[in-house]
Amino acid sequence: MKSTFNKLEKIIIILSILSISFLLIIQFLNYDDNYTIYTSRFNNKNRFIPFSNTEVPEKGIVILKNITSIYNEIEILLNGDSVGNFINNDEIKIYVYDNDIIEIDGTKYSENLNIKVVGISNNIETPKLDTILTTSQSIEILGKVQLK
Repeated sequence: MKSTFNKLEKIIIILSILSISFLLIIQFLNYDDNYTIYTSRFNNKNRFIPFSNTEVPEKGIVILKNITSIYNEIEILLNGDSVGNFINNDEIKIYVYDNDIIEIDGTKYSENLNIKVVGISNNIETPKLDTILTTSQSIEILGKVQLK
């Protein structure tokens, strides 16, 4: 019984080593920095497309100002995640991409809080410059970012 387990153990170890070696050889043979392979299930042909042709998402900048500066614990949310607040400064710069959603979290205060868009980069269509958003004990959506 013991010799059977020893033989089985050796077979499993040898198969594992061969499998890993085969995997590394295949990975090495398919490695290429400049191209990626897209396959089509309709004609089973490989098309090689250089990475340099892929588009990098364009980035924009939105600058928001807290008009009611005595209330500074206002969170700015980008796609639901906090990206900053007005504790250290009355203005905050946000880097945004197309279809990002900007929200203002004023849930800590019962007073009306005003946030104004005081700056946008040239490639941003919405939100518009000088837009003012008022919030009171709620999370308000400033808008969905649309790039030109």
